Amino acid sequence: MNRIKIINILALLVLLINLAAVNVSASANDIIIMRSSQSKSNVSNGEDFELDVYYKNASGQNLENVYVSVDRNSSFYIDYSYPQANELGNLSSGSEGSTKFKLVYKGTGNELTLVFDYVKGGTPDQVSQTLYLSVKKEKEPTSGGSQTDTSEYKPNFRIVGKINSKQEGKNISIEVPIKNISNFSAKDIQITMSADSADSPFTAAAGHLSIPINEIKPDTEKKVKIDLVVKPNTKSGTYPVKLDLRYSNLYGDLFSSSEVIYVDIENNDRSPSLILKAIEMLPKKPAPGDKFSASIELENLGTLNAKDIKVTLKGFSNEGIYSELTGVNYLKTIEGGKTGKLSFNLIVSDKINVRSFPLEIAVDYKDEFGNSYNESFTYYVPIQEENGGKVSLKIDNISAPSGVVAPDKDFKIGFDLVNNGTKELSNAKVWVTAENGIICKSQSIIMVDSLKAGESKSFEFVLTALTDTPTKNYPIAINVEYDDEGALGGNKEKQTVTQYVGVYVENTKDDEKKENTSTPRIIIDRYSISSGQAVAGKSFELELSILNTHKDIDVGNIGISFLADEGVFLPAAESGSTIFIDEIKAGARVVKKMTFVTKFDAAPKSYLLNINFEYEDEQKKAYNLKESISIPVMQEHRLEISEIQTGMEAFIGQPIPVTLNFYNMGKSTLSNLMVKCKGDFELQPGSDYFVGNFEPGRSDYYEAYVIPNKEGQVKGSVVFTFEDNKGEVKEIEKEFEIFVQGMPGGMMGEDPMIMDPDIIGKPVGNAPGGFPGRIVLIIAGISVAVIIGVVVLIVVLIKRKKARADLYENF
Repeated sequence: MNRIKIINILALLVLLINLAAVNVSASANDIIIMRSSQSKSNVSNGEDFELDVYYKNASGQNLENVYVSVDRNSSFYIDYSYPQANELGNLSSGSEGSTKFKLVYKGTGNELTLVFDYVKGGTPDQVSQTLYLSVKKEKEPTSGGSQTDTSEYKPNFRIVGKINSKQEGKNISIEVPIKNISNFSAKDIQITMSADSADSPFTAAAGHLSIPINEIKPDTEKKVKIDLVVKPNTKSGTYPVKLDLRYSNLYGDLFSSSEVIYVDIENNDRSPSLILKAIEMLPKKPAPGDKFSASIELENLGTLNAKDIKVTLKGFSNEGIYSELTGVNYLKTIEGGKTGKLSFNLIVSDKINVRSFPLEIAVDYKDEFGNSYNESFTYYVPIQEENGGKVSLKIDNISAPSGVVAPDKDFKIGFDLVNNGTKELSNAKVWVTAENGIICKSQSIIMVDSLKAGESKSFEFVLTALTDTPTKNYPIAINVEYDDEGALGGNKEKQTVTQYVGVYVENTKDDEKKENTSTPRIIIDRYSISSGQAVAGKSFELELSILNTHKDIDVGNIGISFLADEGVFLPAAESGSTIFIDEIKAGARVVKKMTFVTKFDAAPKSYLLNINFEYEDEQKKAYNLKESISIPVMQEHRLEISEIQTGMEAFIGQPIPVTLNFYNMGKSTLSNLMVKCKGDFELQPGSDYFVGNFEPGRSDYYEAYVIPNKEGQVKGSVVFTFEDNKGEVKEIEKEFEIFVQGMPGGMMGEDPMIMDPDIIGKPVGNAPGGFPGRIVLIIAGISVAVIIGVVVLIVVLIKRKKARADLYENF
């Protein structure tokens, strides 16, 4: 056995071993043929020639043990004196190479199918590529011949030569050489490419690309230009493009075929990637019991847009930090390279005992193609240590009439005011209010000078129903107003606590009384709101005391449903929408709690919460009663005040500017807003500033000139007074300090314009001409005063200009 035969047998054995374990689901473009070159063209039957084949590893992985052979069904075979398989070795990802074959033409057709066998990722695989070589062809028959089956005159197209492509950004232009390799002309050629399928990396202008060509004669080449757009999510690499051809011969017979080309794409787009860029808190360091806002800023580091962004705060705790609502917020889009912000309203628990509290920020989002992403960040919220404690009031042990109240009969409302906080209460005002028909006969307002931490105090008010007061349940509000010195930014602010108790008035003059003397009735005899009042956009807990007013008849199977005017109150998800009570004994009451969420855009006023009772008596007789209670809604005011700026140096008797900016960051108008300055100093006229109605989103600045009259540390404050949307007067005080120096040059208490005549004409030292010494001192004093005045004026003008700039920038 000669050496050539041994090599052939070994090559065939290697080929058979690879074929035995071949994976038939191979990727069609793992190895692609870039081009080929024949040593002879128009080869005849039995003629041999050499073929150079240039290939590329386009799989994206390394390929091992690569062999290439000729498919037995090809129009050519490898000369038997040469190995029947070429060994290409290992191909790294993206590498290119070439191999040479000695081929012999069988005499029919022109197709050469090359089979590549290789190992990819440890698994044998295989891919085939077909070339169309130049062979000697028969001449095209002329019309009028004796043949009757004209469909045999089929044109045949192949991609020949080099495919040129040019990419600019997302646009790519491809020039494809198409050749008619048959002996028959093709007419009315239509080349189409579908670019709208889900797995296609390209799109066309209208989603479908169609190119017409009138005619391509035998052995003629046409260059076809294709303009495509690369999809944003396409990765860099080599991609197949299928071209479908429809055409006819000279006799009108229709044919179709398809060709595949390979296009290299470079795409620098990056998927969306959101990071936590910044968190801005107001106040920056909340204290226990504070409400604060957290503005979370996310940045998209990718070039593609992030869409349907959902941000969830996790790690809430009743003894740490928790959310006023759900702790979930949404953002529609953050464009590539841009940022987006979301805000959360949070509360620091009174029971918190750490200096920083961790919150997990979970971010879920999608790209433009529906692919999902998620990120998670942890942020430690700094907690301010309490300075001197905090006031926390509770209205407890409420006593009220348990039965009905008759007109013209006095009744009492009693309760305890408890300071559950850690700081002494001062300047508290306690009073009760009721609807028309109920009046207070005792002292209507009681002042409380002091209530120490942990201390309680009892109160009692005497009320009466007027003679013509109609029969119904009347809510009576217990109100407590006090100074809160732990408000936002250290400002003093009035706080109000309100709780309600219901009194049922039954008038004997009403016909309803006579007709229903034996009817068991249930009423809301008292109710309270956890936060004192409903705040727009926030939740509150409503505690209801439900009384069976009948002295002898029990009621049961009680269903209570709620419906608010204008839909302003909605039951929270955890509360449900209906209360069910098995039984209320005669003369007894049951206390139930419901949590409601107030609409964020509710106008500040009182709304009726309509309550429907369905129940049965002891004989299973059904009743249906309706009642309503009034719940005041307010839009929380947020008057933000900047730090107070004063002059660089202060001197006795010289005016010093005091400036600050202020902003209405809430959703309600602050009525009759007045800004004043007070302290141990005099004020230049015009220091009081009446702003009037201060609308939401508006900003302004305040400027006053104070004239200190003593040296050392001088304290003062800027006081804001306004009426909130309930008509209550609120006051916020912002304190400041200035250090005052004495007048330079010993000019304190002297009038520089008064001259001593005894001194005039007396020289000072060696002053030429006997210049009056006292006049020198006087002029020096005046010069110092002028200089100080000029400096103060410049400082005032600079601050005034800066304040106006800040105002317009923040408006």
